[in-house]
Amino acid sequence: MATTESAIASVLVRLHAEVRRTLAASSIDRTQLVGKNPKGDRQRVFDITADAAVRRFLENEFENGIILSEESDDYHFGHDEPDYRFIVDPVDGSDNWARGLPLSSVAVAVLPVAGPITLDRVLAVLVGGLEEDTPIIAAQGEGSHHGAELLRTSEVREISDALISCELNHFAPTPPVGNLFATARAVRSYGCASRAITFVARGAIDAHIDVRSRLTPESFLAAAAILREAGGCVVDARGNPLEAFANLRQRTTLVAAGTTELAMEIVDALTGSGT
Repeated sequence: MATTESAIASVLVRLHAEVRRTLAASSIDRTQLVGKNPKGDRQRVFDITADAAVRRFLENEFENGIILSEESDDYHFGHDEPDYRFIVDPVDGSDNWARGLPLSSVAVAVLPVAGPITLDRVLAVLVGGLEEDTPIIAAQGEGSHHGAELLRTSEVREISDALISCELNHFAPTPPVGNLFATARAVRSYGCASRAITFVARGAIDAHIDVRSRLTPESFLAAAAILREAGGCVVDARGNPLEAFANLRQRTTLVAAGTTELAMEIVDALTGSGT
């Protein structure tokens, strides 16, 4: 059983490969709906298939634990008191995957079993693109890696120089968000929080925002830890540290940026305090 943060992260690399193999081997109609998940969101067959693959893998690799997944009820495996809690989004960006678009992932964050779900308590993480061979992993205090590459954020500090992504599902941009778009150098919307945040970690984009108050921990926690390890900043839309979460039904806003200066300038633009 993996017992160190870096060892756990290495195990998660194989989890990514197993989920990709399982989905590739199955003859699933990607559009087939089967109901709703515990949060009340639409659930497809591939969500259940990927969730089952994650569960099987973790049970084989760890003696005990608790799995908190977007697609199923909390699951305790093993006979002893659990060592770890696994926060899982089996297919983040499921609408992209259903349509055959790129930018979807399996995301896993590993935390101690006791205490709240917070970014500071994350031990090891995975964000693995379902269309990519090599995932991104991070271990607490050891940086974020994409294969042999050590990730670092960009050094952009001003909105006018920044390429920003924003989640727009179920959201009509407010005037402050529209003004932010107009000021930024460029704007994108990817439909997958975990991938968008890891783009910030890689310096491919400079910030990602989600101000819908719909975002739940399984979709962003792993990627936020990767961003922090890469030198970035993660706060809510008012500039506060992310709250502690008791479960996967709590929702939040998010500003994830490559630099603290850019994050705070975005917060100022969203709250109007910079005018």
